[in-house]
Amino acid sequence: MIQVDVLSLLATNLIFSVKIAPLVVVVATLVRSALLLTGRKRAIVSWTRNTLLSFATVIFFPGALVNTGVRYGVCSLFGIDLEGVGSGSTYAELNLFLKVDRPPKVAVLVSALYVSTVASVFIGFTFLFLPVVLLLGAPIVLLSWYLALCVLFNSSLRGGDVQLLGAALQKHPGRGMAELFIALAILIVFYAFVGVGL
Repeated sequence: MIQVDVLSLLATNLIFSVKIAPLVVVVATLVRSALLLTGRKRAIVSWTRNTLLSFATVIFFPGALVNTGVRYGVCSLFGIDLEGVGSGSTYAELNLFLKVDRPPKVAVLVSALYVSTVASVFIGFTFLFLPVVLLLGAPIVLLSWYLALCVLFNSSLRGGDVQLLGAALQKHPGRGMAELFIALAILIVFYAFVGVGL
């Protein structure tokens, strides 16, 4: 009976994750952007120009690991040539991103980014709801909710994604732009039918 409930929850969560993914990305990106705007142009005394964003990055870092791992797996499945995982620091905020050997076709890249985003949102909400269904103890529930927040916070649009898309467009200028418009049109039509959010 519990197994049926878990499978039903996962199926419902998958549908919910597909519907809610754009909203999660927008909200997470707005939150990160708001934190980014709290930074100073230069820091003379302190170790970081943006204390709030640096603090949030450290607190929610497990989510960055999950999201990067999911993106790595999905991009590998889509046949994107990966060099590995790199990192960068802005405002003392550690960012993980994929290093790509050769920029893929735009349609392939957009598809991989979309699937990996939905997968990350699915994992985040699974952490949120599954412990409650399994009637786990309070410490496990709190840990799961923390991991859920970490994953969802890191489901924002990242600079590495934009750079990778820019490289793909530069490699395939005419066809790449057409693929981008077609992919966006498909997503807009899809979400016009299924709806976004709750």
